[in-house]
Amino acid sequence: MLARAADLRRGLSMMARAFVGHAGWRGARGGLLVALAAALDGASILLLVPMLSAVVGSGNARVTAALRGWGFVTPEAQLGVLVAGFLAVALLRLAVNYARDLALNALQTGFVEDERGRLLAQVARAPWHRVAQLSHMRVTNLLTMEINRVSAALQLLLQSSVALVMLLVQTAIAFALAPLLTAALLLVFGGAVLTFLLSGARIGRMGEELMRTNQSMMAHSGTFLQGLKTAIAQNAQARFLTEYSAALRRSRKVTTQFAQQSARTRLVLGAVISLLAAATVYLGFAVFHLAPVLLITVLVIFARMSAPMVQLFQSAQQMVYTLPSFLAVRALGEQLGETAGATLSAPSPPPGPIELDGVTYRHAGGGGVADVTLTVPPGAFVGIAGTSGAGKTTLVDLVVGLLEPQAGTIAVGGQRLNAAGRSGWATCVAYVAQDGFLFHDSVRRNLTWSSPEASDAEIAEALALAGATALVARLDQGLETVIGERGSLLSGGERQRLGLARALLARPRLLVLDEAANAIDAEGEAALLARIAGLAQRPTILMISHREASLHFCDLVIRVEAGAAVLSSVESAVRQSTPAH
Repeated sequence: MLARAADLRRGLSMMARAFVGHAGWRGARGGLLVALAAALDGASILLLVPMLSAVVGSGNARVTAALRGWGFVTPEAQLGVLVAGFLAVALLRLAVNYARDLALNALQTGFVEDERGRLLAQVARAPWHRVAQLSHMRVTNLLTMEINRVSAALQLLLQSSVALVMLLVQTAIAFALAPLLTAALLLVFGGAVLTFLLSGARIGRMGEELMRTNQSMMAHSGTFLQGLKTAIAQNAQARFLTEYSAALRRSRKVTTQFAQQSARTRLVLGAVISLLAAATVYLGFAVFHLAPVLLITVLVIFARMSAPMVQLFQSAQQMVYTLPSFLAVRALGEQLGETAGATLSAPSPPPGPIELDGVTYRHAGGGGVADVTLTVPPGAFVGIAGTSGAGKTTLVDLVVGLLEPQAGTIAVGGQRLNAAGRSGWATCVAYVAQDGFLFHDSVRRNLTWSSPEASDAEIAEALALAGATALVARLDQGLETVIGERGSLLSGGERQRLGLARALLARPRLLVLDEAANAIDAEGEAALLARIAGLAQRPTILMISHREASLHFCDLVIRVEAGAAVLSSVESAVRQSTPAH
């Protein structure tokens, strides 16, 4: 990613363009404040010349004449005016610095949050087949740790910009006062710049290695937490800890290497600054024969340049070190496709049947469905049966809109599901998977996740339909009980009942049950399906199930075998699944 200096320049240019595009007029305002702060800093330096002249009794003739014309005759009065002017400029500079820092901070936080929001939007709006290939830990790492490193990199970029402007102003003043001496000293400074440029690519590679190590640690910790129950049951914790410790050692090694590089940079800069200070005094007096006031002023200038000089180098190193994080965030966006501007809302298709005409979708690794043509009437309870890997889930994903047909068309209510149509259709769908999605929050929050305006009466009705009323009643805090990460404080069947209640609460037009009750005992599932089948305003239901007894609650059955799908009556489907004697 940053193997060569050219890659480094391209990466920095990409980040700078992205920031400028985000900043807009606010960036111009921040730039003006940076320039004004640097100008005021320069003005305070220039005021040193007449102040020092007044102190040593060799005042500038023009300044002295102007002050006498204003009524300040004595040296003390003239010095008082100059000191007052210096103080006024210093206070104004502090106020401008305050406004500058606030403006730059707002730009930094806004850019970082935009990048985080952009990445999350790209993940949310990308085609499902691309999202399904992603490592969840990679996305989590980018949204948290690497985005935070991007924030640090941007802060350093802004600090570097401020330091650079300060250095340019201070250098210009030094040139105005002592051009030859300043030129000679800048030659020495150029050697330090060359040293940094030669080390930039190596620092970038360190940053890449740290990013990969962070992702590895995130993956190991995520896997450990997800499989913690299994690991403890099998006494396999040591294996996870060993892998995590190895990643931690790699992270420590890279961090130490960068710390050593930074220390070497500070050492070189310290030596260069000391050399500049010594050269300023000797060359200014012995070679260029500067007046004492000018020599002292130039020495003050170079002393004040040392802080932004060190900051510029340190910030530049840190920025290169963290640049791979920004490039990784942008790379994921490119992998998913530039979908951040896509809309998540569109009109839903009109009521009517779901029609598949010659629909084909084949996965790269094999499997899928081919040339499927069938019609699902509105409000039908349709079972989907077949052996594992036959294409049942692919068929459902196509109907839901998670996958786009490679051939053929899908229509709802006579309206073809193109990209915009699938977005609108998604608002009409409730999907209940085998491993229901629950998060670490209260029962109420989990139930109302997609129906935030639901009343307590509606919640109670959905719980009753899912057979979860007794479950919630025996929880310590009822609907306000926190159920743990992924609902870990509940049994598998209880999680499925809550997932189904949430889906019913949304009052969808299409309800998809993908093995959504396989953790519930057969008797409990039968009672649940009977209640759903008997709904007065029943949605269209697609139910994937390996329990043949569950098919008896359906109106129709789609039998999927080797990618072919056939719609038939329940009796016919059951006869096909019953082995001959």
